Amino acid sequence: MATDKAVTGDVDWASIATTGGRRTAHEFVKDSLRRAILRGDLSGGSRLIQADLATMLNVSTTPVREALRDLATEGFITLDRHRGGVVRELNWPEMEEIRLIRHQLEPLAVRLVVEKITEEELQEAERLRERMAKERDLGNWVELNTQFHLVFHDSTGVSRLASILKGFEEASTVYVAQAQRWHPEIRRRADDEHQALIEAFRDRDADRAAAVMQGHAAMPIEMTRPEERGTG
Repeated sequence: MATDKAVTGDVDWASIATTGGRRTAHEFVKDSLRRAILRGDLSGGSRLIQADLATMLNVSTTPVREALRDLATEGFITLDRHRGGVVRELNWPEMEEIRLIRHQLEPLAVRLVVEKITEEELQEAERLRERMAKERDLGNWVELNTQFHLVFHDSTGVSRLASILKGFEEASTVYVAQAQRWHPEIRRRADDEHQALIEAFRDRDADRAAAVMQGHAAMPIEMTRPEERGTG
């Protein structure tokens, strides 16, 4: 349930907003808000008021309104009637549904990747893995993690399947970030599993890749569900 917490100056907007290259005002606002949510600076229930955000980020209300609309589409927030939105709370039943569906779809995706992935795609995955190993900002790491998995989803060659898995990947980003905030040690496990995935796909070993992927995809919710933290 939303706690109706308003956005305040406690958020370190300077460190969030200066990350990244040249962007439109819309992209700047969206990236800043997404990073603040992933880092935990904006927790579930926080209210996002267009006028306040425009002042804090030194932009007009138009790019703020467009960014909030995009973040709502991506599942980070829900829009309200008062020219703003609310950061979504973690939704355990929704994530259990996603895990159930992914459990059925991932073996198919893995078989397709084994058949079709190119050396160039494997090299791109390796470059992303190396960047993640050096990244210290949690928001940046989570975004790189999404890009890493999208390399494999796209390499299936089945656009509808890739689109479905992309949606699940993006819906899971907050859980990936939350898992690392509560259990910082799991980043090493995630990095090791990323390397294992690359090696399995390079060896064209579908069984090994599927085994790694099943455990890897389930990790965020297993590490963040209330009963695992003793808070349920």
